[in-house]
Amino acid sequence: MHSDDLLDTVNSRYGQVTFFANDTGAITDSLRKYGEWAENELSFMLSMVREGDTIIDVGAYIGTHALAFARHLGEAGQVVSIEAQSSSFEVLSRNIAANGLKHVRLEHAVASATAKDELIPSIDIESPGSYGSASLRDVLVPGVHASADEGDSARPGGLAIRSIAVDDLGVSSCALIKIDVEGMEDMVLRGAAQTIRRCQPAIYAECNSLEDGLRSLALLKEYGYRVRAHVVLAYNADNFRENPENIFGGAREIALVGTPAAGADPLEAYALRSCELLLDIETADDLALALLNKPQYEHEVLRNGAAGRSGGRICLDEARELRSAYETLQRDVEHQLARALDGARIEADRRLAAAEEEKNRLLAGMHSQVEQLRAEIAQMRTELEPALRELVSVRAEAGLAHAREVALQATLNDVYGSSSWRLTAPLRLLKRVVKRS
Repeated sequence: MHSDDLLDTVNSRYGQVTFFANDTGAITDSLRKYGEWAENELSFMLSMVREGDTIIDVGAYIGTHALAFARHLGEAGQVVSIEAQSSSFEVLSRNIAANGLKHVRLEHAVASATAKDELIPSIDIESPGSYGSASLRDVLVPGVHASADEGDSARPGGLAIRSIAVDDLGVSSCALIKIDVEGMEDMVLRGAAQTIRRCQPAIYAECNSLEDGLRSLALLKEYGYRVRAHVVLAYNADNFRENPENIFGGAREIALVGTPAAGADPLEAYALRSCELLLDIETADDLALALLNKPQYEHEVLRNGAAGRSGGRICLDEARELRSAYETLQRDVEHQLARALDGARIEADRRLAAAEEEKNRLLAGMHSQVEQLRAEIAQMRTELEPALRELVSVRAEAGLAHAREVALQATLNDVYGSSSWRLTAPLRLLKRVVKRS
């Protein structure tokens, strides 16, 4: 059991993950900063499987992919995870148990072409190192490796381990085989021939070099598979922690994607994202071009090969100079653009301030005019009040006069309507006649 001083634990996109504190590889950095690892690759793989399917996870390491697979497949599905290193397998088991994943089957073994006992170098988690990138190919390839029954068990740091073939797992179905075994992908594919032909799974096999990739390409074509290269950015901008810092720069990862040439293509309806390329691979030249889309391929592989060491770095140096010149030009353009944008922003701020000042001046003028109008209206009201009072008085007197007129008319009407008024009418007429004469 590992000391907790040698381990760290974080909450990730797919659950709680424990990992090695001294691991200097990209997995640890990504888990700490982003709460995930290889999410761009994972989401691509998960697009090819459905809930209830079976996935074989070869080279499980500490289980980052196993957790994602198990969450996606649900309890009706199954994940079979194979890991060779004892230290890694212990942490893998811990992560599966901590997340309560009952439908993940763990195999402590080397996945290879045949079943046998092997002896492999074990990782030392007390010393800093990139444990997930440790390769076993030089140890296990026939004619080069030493197995446990060959009397090599006393090798310092040696770890006795069994190797198994995928065909020995006895799965009834399989939708995807993911292979990440640092150059031993072809050995795994050889040991999975029956499973591949029977279940027709999609295959996602890591590809770090042309030599390793060509071996895998040949086998996939032999199995009647269409082969593509999945080229994908290592940094996921939409990461679990929403961390905008990109520690991977423009680094990309490449895997060979095999799908059955006959029948339905699981990638037929796949919508390609801006973070990836999906390139058809038919020849070695196709694979070489795909690998050139991986920036780190130059310093990880090409410069360290025999051709690179014996003078073949001229084109790489020229390409690096061109790339450096391009990056310098790009920085200059970005700097100039930033300056131009700053200048435009300053000018826009100046104009905005001037417009705001003019607006305030106009508003102040309008406010002054409004106050003047209010004062004039108040003065007019003051001046009109006597006239208004006089008008009210006149209207009151007119009302009284009108009332008197109405009363008088009523009185006259009463007089005219009386009998005495009718009896004296001839006398009044005679009086008027006399006056006229």
